[in-house]
Amino acid sequence: MIEHRATGQGGAADPAVPTRVRLTGVETLSPGTTGASWRAVRLVPERLVAPGGRITVERERLPRSRAQAMAAARAAVLDRPEVLLHVSACPSATALRVETRAVDPDACRRQAPTGLRDRAPRPPCGPPELRARWLASAMVGRLRAAGHRVELSDTAGSCEGNAALYAALKAAQDRDGDGRAPLIGLVHVPPPQVMAPDVASEVLTDLLVELSDQARRARCAEAGWSRLSVGRGRRALRVGLTGGIGAGKSTVARLLRARGAHVVDADAIAREVLAPGAPALAAVAEAFGPRVMAADGALDRAALAEIVFSDPSSRARLEALTLPRVAEAAAERMERHGRARVAVYDVPLLTEGAMADLFDCVVVVEAPLKARLSRLAGRGTARTQALERMANQASDAQRRAVADVVVSNGSSPADLVDAVDRLWEHLTGG
Repeated sequence: MIEHRATGQGGAADPAVPTRVRLTGVETLSPGTTGASWRAVRLVPERLVAPGGRITVERERLPRSRAQAMAAARAAVLDRPEVLLHVSACPSATALRVETRAVDPDACRRQAPTGLRDRAPRPPCGPPELRARWLASAMVGRLRAAGHRVELSDTAGSCEGNAALYAALKAAQDRDGDGRAPLIGLVHVPPPQVMAPDVASEVLTDLLVELSDQARRARCAEAGWSRLSVGRGRRALRVGLTGGIGAGKSTVARLLRARGAHVVDADAIAREVLAPGAPALAAVAEAFGPRVMAADGALDRAALAEIVFSDPSSRARLEALTLPRVAEAAAERMERHGRARVAVYDVPLLTEGAMADLFDCVVVVEAPLKARLSRLAGRGTARTQALERMANQASDAQRRAVADVVVSNGSSPADLVDAVDRLWEHLTGG
């Protein structure tokens, strides 16, 4: 059996309503001149037409004063755009950098080399660190697949634009619960001699299209519509496939692959990310010590699992080291789908990672607890361990809340095949 959301029509959540984007650049040179960020920003058109719908771009040049830039960033959030993207210059960059976080600027010991700075000390204005309100790693993967020179950045307080980003994220945090907050992030553009302003502007434009379509999908989902309401043009349909442990998600992925879908497996990428010689493995070994390493230098996955599944803080530390790398690789592979009409990301933590609006359709696989425990027992997982792992995942209700389609896997294998046949018809239009 499958259940799916209807496609809505009309109203403020209609994907045909233009997405409002606020795009800022930072002035970094002497008075009367502008830096690389503003050169790229001013080349982005004020009106964009994308497969998902129209986009209106409001461009703003931030002042040099850190205090004034932070005030402008807070005001931008209160103006309620759907996407707020800050752009700053980075003299050392060789590619466009997509930032993951901001730190309290008053806690930064190092100042940016030029631009936004005030000498007068002020009290801290909030938490020491705030995460960007978008999945930066997924954006990097998609932009790379489109042929752009981009990379993930985690420089936080040492970079220009940090203060404006922090102020915007803090204003959005304060507004949580008062309507949907915008997608907020920061990118750093290289010097013009490294990346010409028109090239940087092209990357920014493609990023804005991705973020705007994500905002539209969020708009539709909140109104109870399917994310499939948002157009995608000629690219493959992006499907996020998830479900609790033992629900049968991998079986559904295998059946979709047999029908022609291009399937990307998050667990397989996670194994690659922690393969011998991979940078993430060294970081995990440093974080958790020799107890998680086998004698041959490979990861002792059983030892690591024993630690992280019983300790939320350890699990969070592991995810911080691995999930961005997994998301980046997965997003890039999703776009390299060949001739497949449907690209599926088989990912267990879709709900927990707030990934739903990255996809044109979110498919959740469900099964009764008894069936899930029975399947896990057949794989050698003890009941207590299985229940503990389930408790560390999103609940069925939480997954249903983000689903466009729910596939029930509570009866026979033949019934599941029939359900996937109907799902395939739903995804491909018959």
